[in-house]
Amino acid sequence: MTHELYPASDFDRWAVSYDQDVQSGDFPFAGYLQALDTVVKLTESAPAMRVLDVGTGTGNLALKFAALGCRLWCTDFSSLMLEQARSKLPQARFALHDLRQEEWPEGFDVKFDRIVSAYVFHHFDLQEKIRILQNLTRRLVSDGRLVIADIAFPTRQALEETRQRLGDAWEEEEYWLADQSLAALRRAGFSASFIPVSYCAGVFCILQH
Repeated sequence: MTHELYPASDFDRWAVSYDQDVQSGDFPFAGYLQALDTVVKLTESAPAMRVLDVGTGTGNLALKFAALGCRLWCTDFSSLMLEQARSKLPQARFALHDLRQEEWPEGFDVKFDRIVSAYVFHHFDLQEKIRILQNLTRRLVSDGRLVIADIAFPTRQALEETRQRLGDAWEEEEYWLADQSLAALRRAGFSASFIPVSYCAGVFCILQH
């Protein structure tokens, strides 16, 4: 992902309509709500846990952790997306931040019980995904976990079949291929699993060995 390909201004323009768009049920958001619920389930979160939501967007995933009584830290690189999230979650801590950066904003240099993300990592190639995850997991407590919902396909063949079926509706991005990604994550020292929730969405649960 580069600023030139995915400038924050694109997400600023999307902020007002984002919540409506993700509930359309169409590609690439088929299974969106189920994916968020699956993240919450896999985190096994409890009240007062410290949860970091990276790329929080309008705060849809963070809202679910707020309902559990978790303490929330949320980042995004779109200021207008953060405005939407702040209006929903006045109790959370927010910072304008690009998760590709290794340095963290003031007030975010803490250890988290859980780190979560929804529909962000498909903008990065696999090598960059893993680099970011390595940086994030350094911010987890020893028994913490990182759970990611995103656009994902079990295999290259599944992606190609979807590409052909969708035709002009297809958008080319760095979508997860679960088989390749799981192998790469394990080589990088993670324990990882994948749960598909629709033909184009799934959830990764990532632990450090």
